Amino acid sequence: LLDQARRIVEDVRSRGDAALREYTARLDGVQLESFAVSEAEFAAAEAALTPVQRAALERAIETVTRFHELQTVPPLRLETAPGVVCERMTVALEAVGLYVPAGTAPLPSTALMLAVPARIAGCPVRVMCTPPRPDGTADPAVLVAARLCGVRKVFKLGGAQAVAAMAYGTASVP
Repeated sequence: LLDQARRIVEDVRSRGDAALREYTARLDGVQLESFAVSEAEFAAAEAALTPVQRAALERAIETVTRFHELQTVPPLRLETAPGVVCERMTVALEAVGLYVPAGTAPLPSTALMLAVPARIAGCPVRVMCTPPRPDGTADPAVLVAARLCGVRKVFKLGGAQAVAAMAYGTASVP
């Protein structure tokens, strides 16, 4: 299995979107025109959730946010000897790839637990991938969770090919 994942990663790295299209068709059984989730798909996802479901996501985001905000640490600066300064500072990664699996069930909780800390940390570029469903759409709860957490770039890609696309970038995936 590890060798297969390595082959997929190298294939995506060298062939980009062409490899993504092949793996999405072969492994997910879906031919996609575009990997990126469109504004219309985000709107449809919003409409698909009940008010109770949306409220549950919002409540979960508040809880995860409160927990992770407590983990932020202020910068530390100490002059240990004349002219010798020691510092500790936290610097956000420029970009993060967030992978939300969807195997037997969608995992909006994973979207929250990845996206909230990335937002709190101040990562300016947050890209999410989640596998497409058989109809070629992404799970509505995952999409709404992503939007509520401030993730604007979501792609319908799964597995090792999604991780490779986020790690190396393709014409479609930054």
